Amino acid sequence: MNSTNKGKYYFFLIFTTFVWGINFHISQVALKYTSPMVTGTYRYFLGAICLIGFAFIKKPSKEDVSRAISNWKSIIFLGVIGAFLYNVLFLEGIKSTSAFNGVLIIGLTPLNTALISIPMLGTRLKRKEMISILFGFIGILLVISKGDINTIRSFSFSKGDLYILAANISFSFANVYIKKYLNNISPLWLTNLVTIVACICFMIYTLSFETISFPTTQEYLWSILFMGVLSTAIAGAFWIISIKEMGAETSTLFMNLVPVFGTSASFILGEEIVGAQIFGGFFVITGLLINSIKIKRKKSTAQSVSTF
Repeated sequence: MNSTNKGKYYFFLIFTTFVWGINFHISQVALKYTSPMVTGTYRYFLGAICLIGFAFIKKPSKEDVSRAISNWKSIIFLGVIGAFLYNVLFLEGIKSTSAFNGVLIIGLTPLNTALISIPMLGTRLKRKEMISILFGFIGILLVISKGDINTIRSFSFSKGDLYILAANISFSFANVYIKKYLNNISPLWLTNLVTIVACICFMIYTLSFETISFPTTQEYLWSILFMGVLSTAIAGAFWIISIKEMGAETSTLFMNLVPVFGTSASFILGEEIVGAQIFGGFFVITGLLINSIKIKRKKSTAQSVSTF
């Protein structure tokens, strides 16, 4: 992969994690008006509509349609496990745990993905990958604790944390599953189908167990628009594209930027940022740079071998 293409995928990953970091705050706005499951239903319904519109503009090839039909079980499985179940577990966890615990557990995404990749993809966790994951996790710890050792010491495990940990494992598993079983389907078409499956699951759940309402306040409409169009449709497509091109292990390292961007959004909204959080951000970026250097050397070595 040349540097231009690699830069494009890095942009996709940074944009996606930026949107998901902001989405933490946007979701809180939407949840003031509707329950988590109703909010998720509107989010995925709007995301599915947008992606269907994209499919009309850039129609899937006959090969993609054929591959999707032959892999329909895997696509449904991914939509249920990687999108719907993840969101259900995460939303249930958020109700009964602290934001500190939640973000800290989400920081385990790169490690969980790397560990799942070992049996599923036959990969090995190299030293530099371990260092990158360690730097990222330390960075997240500094960002969300603001360097307060008492906040870290007071960490305790609750039922909500188990839900979020299960959600994290679901998300990590889905990333590896895409690379292993669905790598032959175009990312936009795959994102479309997975989002539709998740949307159907949300609608069935909501119609069965929830009281449906749709607030028409400007604040709510803008929040749902952000969550559906940017966070689900566009960011979701960018994420799957990056996994298919850069690999699950590399892509999930960028998840460490989510709390960094989320904290930056808090600063814009008026919350103070302390030096420890800035230092933590540098740790996260350093971890990403370490992994990038590893990839560059690996590629250059491969090119030298092919030259001879």
